[in-house]
Formats: sequence, structure tokens, C-alpha cells
Amino acid sequence: MRNLPTLLAATVVVLILGFYMCTFQVRFTEVAILKTFGEKSGDTLDDPGLYAKWPWPIQSVVKFDTRIRVLEDRTEETITADSKNVIVTTTTFWTVEDPYLFHKRFERDQDGEKQLRNAIRSRKKAVIGQYDFSNFVSTNPQDRKLREAEQNMLEPVREVWRDEYGVNVKYFGITKLTLPESATKAIFGSMKKAQQNKAQNYEAEGNAQAAQIIASARATEQRIMAVAQRKADEIRNEGQKKVSEIYSQFQEHPELRIFLDKLAALQSLRESTVILTRENTPVDLFSLDDGATLSDLDFNLTADPKPVSRK
Repeated sequence: MRNLPTLLAATVVVLILGFYMCTFQVRFTEVAILKTFGEKSGDTLDDPGLYAKWPWPIQSVVKFDTRIRVLEDRTEETITADSKNVIVTTTTFWTVEDPYLFHKRFERDQDGEKQLRNAIRSRKKAVIGQYDFSNFVSTNPQDRKLREAEQNMLEPVREVWRDEYGVNVKYFGITKLTLPESATKAIFGSMKKAQQNKAQNYEAEGNAQAAQIIASARATEQRIMAVAQRKADEIRNEGQKKVSEIYSQFQEHPELRIFLDKLAALQSLRESTVILTRENTPVDLFSLDDGATLSDLDFNLTADPKPVSRK
């Protein structure tokens, strides 16, 4: 009777240990493979619940997580086709689609993830080496081929890993693309120079167009001036013709013509101070034969100069 509690405790422990060794649980985020003497026994267990098995070493259980896993590639430099160094980071979403095939290839999940990472890195370097730097970074949308490069990286990896490793690559993408510090200055310097050359070309084209516009304007100006000069010559000739007609009438009265010319000369002197004697033209008009003096005459030089009164 003294050993009864001990026996009961030992029995409970044995039952618990036996239950633990003969059962296993599958969660809703897992699938399980039941192996008998190292070989697969039955179908893959993907329904959550409690299952029975023979204890080890007769049977064993291998479980795999069915949730989508995220694999971010390590950042490293890669060379483009035009010998530019770029740092490309990729992200892969993958899951185990065929647990048994995956388990045959890899003993542990970590081994499969490591090999998948190496496969993505190798494919990434091979694809990026086929594209120029402008296919990844460019102001021209037609030059950018980032999506095409991603597909070229993804398709071979997805096909091989689905058929040979039981892995489903659900998503793959380039999440980060940067430049090494040593290459950044050189690349941006080259881009700046290209933009400066483009600006100089625009400036040269603008100067050429400006010179063309100026030449056209000057030609137009010369044509207009020629027409105006011709018109002015016609007007001048017409005026000279009329003047000739008027002067032909003065030939009959030469004294009147001389007198009018002298009056016009006096009008031109109205804002000037000039000392002349009565013998000088046109002041000789003020010399009168009857002995009158200049004070005896009153002239209005603001209009046509002529005697308005005599005392």
C-alpha cells in the first residue's frame, strides 16, 4: 500500500509518455508527412487535428509551415551591360506546395531557403548583366524595362523550383535599386553633362531661329523702306514740279521773289540776336528812301514779316 501512490504516478507518466509518442497534432497553418521506417506513409496530412502514429523509430512526422514566407535578398553590387555598378535588392514571397518533394530535397526548411536565395541571386546577376543602366533609371518611359527584367528573373526560378523542389514562388520583385557612393557622382555627372549638351543644342537652335527671324525682319524692313523711299521720291518730284511751276511765274516778277525771300530770311532770325547794318540783306528792307528810321516801322515777326503801319 505504501508503494501505491508511486505506482500510480509511474503509470500516469508512462501513459502520458505513450500518448505523446503515439500521437501528433497538425495545426491549421501546417501540413504533415507521416513516415514509416523513413519512407512516406499515406497522404500528406493537411487537415488540422490530432493523429495517431506508431512510436519512433517505427514512424516519424515531418511538419511544414504552409504560410507564405518572405525572402529578402541581401544587398550587393551587380554590374549592368554598360558596366555600371548598381545595388539591387529583391523580395520573394514563396510557400511549400509539395511538402514531400521539398522534404526529399532538403532536410530542413533553412536549407531550402538558403538554396532558393542563392538561385535568386545567381539569376538576378545574369539578368541585370543583360540590361543597361538606363533600362532601370531613365527619364524616358520607353527606356525603362524594370518589369521585363523582373519577369526574366522570376520565370525560370519559378518553373524550376515548382517542378524540382515543390516550391510555389507567388511573387517576386525588385524592391530597392541604389548606386554605390563611388558611382553616384560619376553617373549624375554624366547625366548633368548630357542635360547641359541638350541645353546647348536648344540654345544653338534658338539662336539660329532668332538670326533667321532677324534676317527676315531686316529684309522686310528693306522692302518697306524701298517702297517708302520710292513713294517719297514721287512726292518730292511732284513737289519740285509744283515749285518749278511757281518759280516760273516769279520770272515775270523777279523783284517780288527777292522780296519774299528776304522776308523769309527775317522770319528765321526772330529768335536770334544778330547785329547787321542796313546794307546787309535782309535788313536792307528797312532802308527807306524818304529818310524814315527803323523806329518809324512796326513789324510783327511772329507771323509772316510785313510792314503793318507807317507813321
